[in-house]
Formats: sequence, C-alpha cells, structure tokens
Amino acid sequence: MKTLFALLALLILNVAPAASAEEAREAAIREVVTRQLDAIKKDDATAAYAIASPDIQMMFGNSAAFMSMVQLGFPQIYRSIGHKFLNIDKSSGSVMQRVLIEGEKGSVIVRYEMIEIDGNWRINGCMIEKVDEA
Repeated sequence: MKTLFALLALLILNVAPAASAEEAREAAIREVVTRQLDAIKKDDATAAYAIASPDIQMMFGNSAAFMSMVQLGFPQIYRSIGHKFLNIDKSSGSVMQRVLIEGEKGSVIVRYEMIEIDGNWRINGCMIEKVDEA
C-alpha cells in the first residue's frame, strides 16, 4: 500500500509541473495576442508591429504598412469590440491560437500562428477561419 501511495505521489509530482508549464505557455500566448489586439484598437502601429515575428516584419517593412494591411485585410480585427480565446490547436505542427473576435457587424474566428523566439512568443500570421455576419 505504501508503494502505491509513493507511486501516486511521484506521478502527481511529475504531471503537475508539466500542466503548470503548459498553462503558463498558454497564458503567455494569450497575453501577446491581447497586447496586439489592444495596440491595433488604439491605432498604435508601432506596438502592434513589434509583436509580429521577424518574418512578418520583413514582409511589410514598417509599422505603417503593417497597420494598413490589418485595416484593409482584417477589418473585424481592426475595429474589434471584444474577443474570447478558444483552444490552441497544434494538429498542423504549428501552434495556432484560435480567437473569437466580435465586431460591430458580426464575429470571426481567427487563427493566430504563434512562434517562440528566444523564450518570447510572437505572432507569425493570422487567418480568418470562420465569419458570422450579423
């Protein structure tokens, strides 16, 4: 019986750090997405651009071009009124944070591709998964 309790205790001790590490990772990803959404809402192109991955930054070249792309290509994100985090999908081999973004004329589900660079999460692109018009 003591052996069983000892094995259970070891199992719990080994699983708990992994679970808390995963929770910390998810919280860090969500914090980055929230920071970018907040920056976009405030028209803070510099802050929104800084959260993008180096590949995305190279693609657009500067914060003004990046913000213009968001405004024209993702109007639901540009003027969102709220968001709710859904699951993180890793089935494609990438880390994709799904977010329900609510706008004045409906809502969209956006998939944010996340990459970790030197221990920091960055947004490496996003795509609209689903659109619900009001």
